[in-house]
Amino acid sequence: MTDGLVAPARLCLIEKFLSCPSSRLTTVLAQDAAVSLKQSEMLARVACARQVLRQSALAPEQVVAIALPSSVEVLVMVLACWAEGLAIALLPHELPHESKREGAGIEAMLALLDPALILTSGSIAQRLAPAWSERVLTDVALVERMQAVETPVDEPVLSRPESLAILQFTSGSTGAPKAVCITQAMLSANCQAIAERVAVAAADRMVSWLPLHHDMGLSALTLAWWCSIDLVLMPTSEFSRQPLAWLHALSRYKGTLSPAPTSAFALLGRLAGRLRDGDLDLSHWRYAWVGAEPVFHAHLHQFEAAFSAYGLQAGVLQPAYGMAEAVVAVSLNAPGQALRVRWLDTQSLHADGVVREQPEGAPGAAAYLGNGTGVGDVELRVVDERGLEVSEGLLGSLQIRGGSVIRRYLKMEPVRPQARDWYDTGDLGFVLGAEVYITGRTKDLITRAGVNVSPHIVEWSLEHGLGLAAGSVAAFSCIDSRHVKESVVVVIAVNALGNRDLEELRREVARTVARHAGVQVDDLVLIRRADFPKTTSGKIQRQALSRLYLSGKLNPAAVATDAVSA
Repeated sequence: MTDGLVAPARLCLIEKFLSCPSSRLTTVLAQDAAVSLKQSEMLARVACARQVLRQSALAPEQVVAIALPSSVEVLVMVLACWAEGLAIALLPHELPHESKREGAGIEAMLALLDPALILTSGSIAQRLAPAWSERVLTDVALVERMQAVETPVDEPVLSRPESLAILQFTSGSTGAPKAVCITQAMLSANCQAIAERVAVAAADRMVSWLPLHHDMGLSALTLAWWCSIDLVLMPTSEFSRQPLAWLHALSRYKGTLSPAPTSAFALLGRLAGRLRDGDLDLSHWRYAWVGAEPVFHAHLHQFEAAFSAYGLQAGVLQPAYGMAEAVVAVSLNAPGQALRVRWLDTQSLHADGVVREQPEGAPGAAAYLGNGTGVGDVELRVVDERGLEVSEGLLGSLQIRGGSVIRRYLKMEPVRPQARDWYDTGDLGFVLGAEVYITGRTKDLITRAGVNVSPHIVEWSLEHGLGLAAGSVAAFSCIDSRHVKESVVVVIAVNALGNRDLEELRREVARTVARHAGVQVDDLVLIRRADFPKTTSGKIQRQALSRLYLSGKLNPAAVATDAVSA
């Protein structure tokens, strides 16, 4: 890192923010306006918010839950909480009017957190259980109380490196929510590791539209604070309404750093035709870490090709690997590095667990992208089913350890009691040249767009909805690099179907799974009941089924339909 931005990770992030240069700017965009605050103005608001928190008589390390879109008030409250030695938990804030599942999700998160204060909008407050009413502070009330403060707090920060900083919920699961306990030291260590790998300089400017309740969105914010660089935030709703607004913000504010998930680049690659010559200038953009979901070479290549005419340089888009259990970043590429693409024999990889490279575009080969090397002190290894480390070029389970890696979830036993212990990420992959490649997940959970669903729900819904015998349905998700997408696959025993019409079956499967499990089925495969791989106790082995599917060895006699559309 250059320009004197190296900072000891033993500092708390709030201490770094309070010492930011006076020239630093914070800008929050909205549909018709933009609010820009100088550093002195931000500090004044943080001091007033600290006083509001003291009026609420909160004790150090109590939790403040925040369910609001990106705004100045959210930023100020996060900083004020840390200055007062409090922990924060950022929660989803968009609750569809008819979605009971979303409301229940918020309620479950609050029940786990037991927050001392809930900062949210009036509309969400009205939908929470009455038991929370006395702890709610609306964003409107916060502004009013800050404006009424006569004597802002002007005292040293109360947070210490060992203080709890963030309770970060893992990707939405339909089961009981889990919150990663992130200390100030863990947060500082990860910020410092990212800053060094990305080579953040004083002239950099962060632009982000990502939701702050997601670890990747929060990392854009905390990195900007750690490195004392200008920050431009766009509410996620603005990106959803007009995706190209993100690139226009990068152009207008000369953004240099901006992360996003793969799906955003895939979407914008398709929308490039709507632009006119001279609409954008992306020449200042120098680094975009791409993660939060499987990263496919085709999507990034399409984006680069579409926007090179607008000044986008090669090497800006960099695949990354991370998770809330490591604060966010596990591995990153260096700036300007060409995409490391390896075409691999999918049958060898998924059936035998051996990396065998093939010529680009070879039959049966798929592209896998390198996600860089471990950041900071993060170590990564690949182990077999017995937990023994395997050599480079062999597929296995990924494990990590380091100063920013999880020790425990809230109200649960430690998952990594000792610093030297390894944490099992639940992901499959391999290492080549110290660089990590992700190939899938070891868990049975079906994953789509960051939402996890138990396969039992999918299987039960089909057995009951279609009147099928128990054990005749299996469901799984997989990263299908052949078709450049993350797929949800349903396998049904063909001899359990009777004389059903195939097209009607496809529609029934799609409707039933969407209705009961809330996910879209991408592929339906029909096989003989005898071909289901099972344990000695008769349970279907979903991961074995997934490997057969990916390697093209799912019974040559199987009858496969086209992709099922919801």
